[in-house]
Amino acid sequence: MSETRSSPSDLALRIAAALLAAFLLSLTLSPSHAQNEPPPAPSTDPAALPTLDPNAPTPQPSVEQQPAELPTAVIEIVATPEPTDPPPSAPQRDDPLVHFAQVGETLHSLAAQSGFAASDLAQRNRLTNPYLLLVGQKVRMPAPPSNNIQLYRVAAGDTLVGIAAQYGVSPYLLRQANDLPCSTCLVFGQTLRVPKAGATSNLLEPFERIEISPSVPRQGEVVVVRVATRAPLQQITGLLADQPLRFTQKNGEYVALSGVSALREPGVYPIAIRAITQNGLASAVHGRLQVGAGRFGYENLNISARLMPLLEPQVNLDERAELDTIFDQFSGTQWWQGPLQWPVNSKIVSYYGTRRNFNRGTLYTYHSGIDLSARVGTPVKAAASGRVAAAQAFPIRGNTIILDHGRGVFTVYCHLSRFEVEPGQIVNVGEVIGYTGNTGRSLGPHLHFELAVGGVTVNPINWLDREIP
Repeated sequence: MSETRSSPSDLALRIAAALLAAFLLSLTLSPSHAQNEPPPAPSTDPAALPTLDPNAPTPQPSVEQQPAELPTAVIEIVATPEPTDPPPSAPQRDDPLVHFAQVGETLHSLAAQSGFAASDLAQRNRLTNPYLLLVGQKVRMPAPPSNNIQLYRVAAGDTLVGIAAQYGVSPYLLRQANDLPCSTCLVFGQTLRVPKAGATSNLLEPFERIEISPSVPRQGEVVVVRVATRAPLQQITGLLADQPLRFTQKNGEYVALSGVSALREPGVYPIAIRAITQNGLASAVHGRLQVGAGRFGYENLNISARLMPLLEPQVNLDERAELDTIFDQFSGTQWWQGPLQWPVNSKIVSYYGTRRNFNRGTLYTYHSGIDLSARVGTPVKAAASGRVAAAQAFPIRGNTIILDHGRGVFTVYCHLSRFEVEPGQIVNVGEVIGYTGNTGRSLGPHLHFELAVGGVTVNPINWLDREIP
């Protein structure tokens, strides 16, 4: 039988026909074209499971595609016991009874800062090694030991004297209650035990209470020192920085007023109070007071050649010395009542404490009062009742009236055109004492108004709305 050989072209045609038949058969058996066929059973062979694309969209079958019954999945449930106690809530960061350890802290260092014993801290926190505190570890501080003790967290700028004044207790008692080695040994964030007001004072006799306000005075403010004693005194004196404290009796207390100059450098300054009882018992207390910075502006001023001699530093020093002599006078009689009154009804054109640069650096100084705009001849009224301490011409301030209101408080009215009062005269609040002008080192008609307390010029705006204590 003879063998029939196919040509290459016939072989290619048969192969193509076979591929076409297989393709048509696959289309016939495709699930998308056989919707009436039940879905194949899922394979239990892990190797046969398809690989899922996590980014592929989830298929949403139509109602006709969903099976009549869904297969039930068997899930193993493991029971967990219900907690008997709720988990403790995390302490708040501003909770004064909780401290979070920082780098380098130990239980002993915390005890030294807080005033509590290291053994008390260790027992409360169940600590066996006080040197193994982790950064951020929670350390609970002991609760107040009695109803007469309260806790205080030291903030930036706090002083022992200021905290004591805030709570109405003595600095000595506050130091003793916290076993502080010195009156300045305060650390930011430490907890102090503060005896409540009314607790027995540990101040030296005859002192019962010493209050200072504000606790952190700023440049240009007035410091009020109040002292209560257990026995009458024949003398009480004091010193705040380099300024003397002069006390008068008021409402059963000894009260002194002192000013903080606008040029006083912010920092910590000593304060000392010495008392002698009528029986001759002498005692003194010492402390330190922090002074904060004020907020002042800056001015560039140019004056005419005629006034250039008034920029000489010695002229300014001589006038300041003459003013200090007047401010050094002290009367225990208080003439004023209530807040100071505005000497003229006008607006402020230059504020207290402003740093001034005259004629491009010829003289650097500061503004010791406020300037009120006013035409020449405007009536000037007394800001408070008092005695005329001076009515004279000064090189820089021009025609000036100085009123003594008692207890070391003075008001100053400058650049006047003429006077209506004489030295030694008693004037009432609101009484016309002179008229505005343009005398002295002045760039135009206005009233320069000053307030001096305890020998220091301070910001008068503070006391035009509220009463000097």
